[in-house]
Amino acid sequence: MNILVFSEAAWNDENSFGNTVSNFFYGNVWKQDSFSNFYARKKMPNNKVSVSYCNLSAVDILKGVFKFHIEGKQFTSEEIQKMRTVKNTAGEKEQAQINKLHQKKNEFVYFWHEQIWRSRLRLNKYFDRFLAKNTPNVLFSFAASPYILWPLIQYLKKHTQCKIVLLIADDVFGSYDRCTFYRRVSLKREFAKCILSADKLYGISDEMSELYAKRFSRSVATLYKGCDLSMEPKGFLNHPLRFVYAGNLFWGRDDPLSAVADALERINDSGVKAVLEIYTGAAITEEVKKKLERPGVSRIMGPRPYEEVKRIMHGADVVLHVESFEQQAIDTVRYSFSTKVIDCLQSGNQVLGIGPEKVSSIAYIRKVPGTVVIDDASEIEAAISSLVKNQALFAKNVESTRDFAQKHHEIEAVQESLRNSFEHLLDKDNWTYENFANQCNI
Repeated sequence: MNILVFSEAAWNDENSFGNTVSNFFYGNVWKQDSFSNFYARKKMPNNKVSVSYCNLSAVDILKGVFKFHIEGKQFTSEEIQKMRTVKNTAGEKEQAQINKLHQKKNEFVYFWHEQIWRSRLRLNKYFDRFLAKNTPNVLFSFAASPYILWPLIQYLKKHTQCKIVLLIADDVFGSYDRCTFYRRVSLKREFAKCILSADKLYGISDEMSELYAKRFSRSVATLYKGCDLSMEPKGFLNHPLRFVYAGNLFWGRDDPLSAVADALERINDSGVKAVLEIYTGAAITEEVKKKLERPGVSRIMGPRPYEEVKRIMHGADVVLHVESFEQQAIDTVRYSFSTKVIDCLQSGNQVLGIGPEKVSSIAYIRKVPGTVVIDDASEIEAAISSLVKNQALFAKNVESTRDFAQKHHEIEAVQESLRNSFEHLLDKDNWTYENFANQCNI
């Protein structure tokens, strides 16, 4: 099979999208298949999959209009190393502009950025050459950025036999309710068309699958990230105990981490029994630093490459996943499933979840044997104190959690299931463009 992956961000194992996609597509299960990636931001990919890339940004399109020639960059994984010798100032500048835009949340600027992609100017001879070279059978994409994704899907359905597979990782459709009216209407319409056009839909959690199945009257399967269980549990405990959190601090996650730091500080009054290490690529302000750092108890360690994060989590004693108890944060992440949960399950250590049970990630951790869940903010200190005192239970808990991970999330089993579903799509005589177009009112 030839699989085309669409993304806004570059396929980079250090971001959530790239890490998840590599988890699905890197390994022996896919050794007979080919991968290509069309992405829409100026940054170099960084992953272990052999990929043919097509990079085109909104800036490229605007510049191309004035030059009467729209063209981005096409390259392969083998060529990336040479390209990395040249400093990627364009990518860094664009990322800084994106971060600034997100901070200001300028709806008018967002609108015009979206209009550039809706223009379909990118669907030209340059893009056709990329498609002709890679002849995709399957498009795999997160169900997001419909102003880019919808024209792409429509084009592929009309000009190729490519099947469309979408993963709903966040409640994007629901999030558009917070947009201004002139953006909300167009984004929701395009998103719905993407969902209706898909030959196969996945949700990142059972809750997300159920939500979108009801919303769009479509069958939605659940696709969890796979566990790499190649590292055996280390078989000993550190002294003091190492609590490790590895992930972002979005949506108020710094609040429960601050509560953990407070609890450990008090537990350590009579001697250091446990420490907290926080590995994150989030911007660290003085306010965040004050919330999370306690001398000799908790430290912000900064970002690390994903493979190093896996080793760090493996060397820990307690690995954490946290969610905020604030209602606004709950509403944002309620149906999402953090991929860090799977990283916790594969670590070979005691898993601790902190957050409201109505959030999918926390609800899922509670289902896993051997884990500990704190779903009441007022009980954080007492529960962590109990955990520190009962270290003898860790070995049995770890074994139960690992058995569950092996049964439900073993990475090759996840990949084989996904590949089989792709093959099934290609074997079936699926939707024609005509009935797809009629359903979407094109």
